[in-house]
Amino acid sequence: MADEDLTRELAGIELACGNGDGGDSSDGPLCLLRVVDGLDAQSWQRLKNDLELTQWQAAPPARLTRAGELARVAADALLNEFLLDEMERARLCQQPFALSLLAPESPETLGTVFDLVRAQLRRFDLAVHLRSGVIAVVLSGTPLAAAERSLGSMLRRIRQVSDPCLVCSAGLVGYGGLVELPVTALVERARTALDEARRLGGNRLEVAPSVDAVFASRETLVQASEKHFLFTGKKLPE
Repeated sequence: MADEDLTRELAGIELACGNGDGGDSSDGPLCLLRVVDGLDAQSWQRLKNDLELTQWQAAPPARLTRAGELARVAADALLNEFLLDEMERARLCQQPFALSLLAPESPETLGTVFDLVRAQLRRFDLAVHLRSGVIAVVLSGTPLAAAERSLGSMLRRIRQVSDPCLVCSAGLVGYGGLVELPVTALVERARTALDEARRLGGNRLEVAPSVDAVFASRETLVQASEKHFLFTGKKLPE
């Protein structure tokens, strides 16, 4: 990040905080975490002195283990809220979406894989690094078949750009809003698919059975039976 960009961002935060009402908060003060690539200690000290940022502190990422853990807790919460919104949109607007969980076999490559995943997403998709050590990807407004193609291309791209020996597996599940389903159940289906991909040797994508598809099939059968009875007075055989 260029110095002027960081300066502008810091000034915006200072201004926004300065315009707050300063009311009491039961949660206490917040600690803001921001990783800035290309900024060394000397450059930060110069910025801090020039802008009189007396309340701002900086530390190398290696010293932010606790902060990083808090960030991953926030990522889990962000995924939960995002999925709640997507599930409501799917139910009310018939806009399907897909959830995938990805995990490289080597934990030390997780950051590299995460960056490659985010680079391939659209602006309205979501990718977060969860506490469990996997990457969650939500493809908004995407049917399961299209999501399967997208994730397959994503995994191939990861193998092309990164170490050829890198083994990365993924589980995928789709949701179309045809049934009520808790977020935890949706995540668990994706995790089961990821576990199956790993069990089969990794470096592959496994798609979870869609509860929507089962429900849709039953609904179609019921509608056909109702139409048959309406026009013939007879029920279809069970």
